[in-house]
Amino acid sequence: MKIRIEISEDAPEEIVIRCKERTEEVKLIESVVENILRGGSELTLTIGSREYYVPKSDILFFETYDGKVCAHTRDRMYQTDYKLFQLEEILPAYFVRISKSVIANVQKISSLGRELTGNGEITFKGCDKATYFSRGYYKILKDKIEEVRFGK
Repeated sequence: MKIRIEISEDAPEEIVIRCKERTEEVKLIESVVENILRGGSELTLTIGSREYYVPKSDILFFETYDGKVCAHTRDRMYQTDYKLFQLEEILPAYFVRISKSVIANVQKISSLGRELTGNGEITFKGCDKATYFSRGYYKILKDKIEEVRFGK
């Protein structure tokens, strides 16, 4: 594998990974580059007046609750000053919007349950926390799970 940089004053900046197949090595490179472009691997979150530096990969989901945005890990709930639309810009590709008020980490999803209305519940690995997705986001959610977890 070789690295090549082309300097062009009039072309938009982009990073292209050219490969025969999307191997684990390619996925790792993609993840590292994406992490750098999206502002590091941790977020500063708060509980009361104390700040915590939480790895993005530990976060199960973000939700709007009582006008504030909360970040959930397996055992805690933090607050952030970011709005959901801002989080969508800085979170890694394994996060996806699943309703108007929730962004979830697809790497941490344990199960999806659908109701007759098309809405559904998501449970997460290693904990009892759950959240809900809207039927309008179901296809996006399924596609993101396939892409992130199965490389399709």
